[in-house]
Amino acid sequence: MEQVLQAEKDEELRKAYREMLEGCLKHPDQWEWYAMWMIEKPDGTQIGDLCFKGIEEGRNPEIGYGILEEFQGQGYATEAVRLALQWAFQHPQVRAVEAETDPDNAASQRVLAKCGFQEAGITGEEGPRFIVFREGNMNAKDYTIRLEKKEDYRAVENLVRESFWNVYRPGCSEHYVIHVLRDDPAFVKELDFVMEKDGKLIGQNMFMKTVIEADDGRAIPVLTMGPIGITPELKRKGYGKALLDYSLEKAAEMGFGAVLFEGNIDFYGKSGFDYASRFGIRYHDLPEDADSSFFLCKELIPGYLDDVTGVYQTPQGYYVEDADVEEFDKDFPPKEKLKLPGQIFG
Repeated sequence: MEQVLQAEKDEELRKAYREMLEGCLKHPDQWEWYAMWMIEKPDGTQIGDLCFKGIEEGRNPEIGYGILEEFQGQGYATEAVRLALQWAFQHPQVRAVEAETDPDNAASQRVLAKCGFQEAGITGEEGPRFIVFREGNMNAKDYTIRLEKKEDYRAVENLVRESFWNVYRPGCSEHYVIHVLRDDPAFVKELDFVMEKDGKLIGQNMFMKTVIEADDGRAIPVLTMGPIGITPELKRKGYGKALLDYSLEKAAEMGFGAVLFEGNIDFYGKSGFDYASRFGIRYHDLPEDADSSFFLCKELIPGYLDDVTGVYQTPQGYYVEDADVEEFDKDFPPKEKLKLPGQIFG
């Protein structure tokens, strides 16, 4: 890898190779996921290369590949990608693999189609994104995403309750939060989505309007998001990311500039979120030296926050009283509250 890096003249490729090398050194037990794989003919002639861009919990690995021009159009890329996918799906934690291509690279898109990839419905930095699922997991045609209807309310609240129960605290409050937020003036009904599979609700996501109180006195309109949830038996199968990416795309189409909220970068980073601190945005009421790695941001309009520093304000609707949660929860089937490791609220 070091020899390839030293010989490469293209700065973009040098950057990519450098990231691969750093990944191999940082994760020696998983180096295959960060290394460059050589594509060779039976006689040993190198005709291209292939790589996965790392592997992290909660994210689908992404594959990239290239064939030297004189060997293109002969099926080598298709064969290499198929073999790489076979290897990837031997790992139980891998349920799907993603790829991204230039919108004008029809040849690369044909390779992906031959290997079972389908359009993910979103666009990444390079172009349209594609995804292929392990047999028996989610495929691109087995779900629908639509706006929530009034008749869905109780089923959605129950879904959210099941999804969050005993996750962040004994019991949960998220089902009551979503009940309250629907009547909040900041609620964006055009971005209130549910996901269905086989006629059953399996997921939901919603957005609220809020502001960044900028240091120069401006109030910068932004969105916050959630609760977002997937029914427990279908978690870690790609449905959450599909719902997230779809709803973010719709928010961008409506002209909103950025989304800020509290979440895990390991999952949300795959959909383009970064630490809000890198945008110069601070979380309200958080001491300056406190850990803010939970506070994430994604620009929906590139450069929207370029000249902004300031403090993000959580909409007041998210703050609910424990007594109100307890009273609301009485209308649902009894569930045992458990104090578990990893909970952040008592």
